[in-house]
Amino acid sequence: RALVAARAMGADPLVDAATALARRARLDVDADAPAPDPAVEDPLVPFGLTEREREVLELVALGRSNPEIAERLYISRKTVSVHVSNLVAKLGVSGRLEAAALAHRLGTTP
Repeated sequence: RALVAARAMGADPLVDAATALARRARLDVDADAPAPDPAVEDPLVPFGLTEREREVLELVALGRSNPEIAERLYISRKTVSVHVSNLVAKLGVSGRLEAAALAHRLGTTP
């Protein structure tokens, strides 16, 4: 996983270190495989969501309310409301229900 993540970030020194560690551990990794294209791997990349917005979207898609999300993420209800508003705008949907439906369609929910 570290090797895949390092490749996705373009962190060549980390790729080299992870590859060397895998070889020493005799793990079968394809060190010469190209880095995965994050836009292909992650359907949310085109929407430009922050990491926190992704977390909020996942919880919205699970049917959690703003107070439940706030408690889960240790943030205020108002902050959750702002994140949900940003999600709606970035995803180009009319509300949290459509945002949840889009997340399910894209396969980004557990």
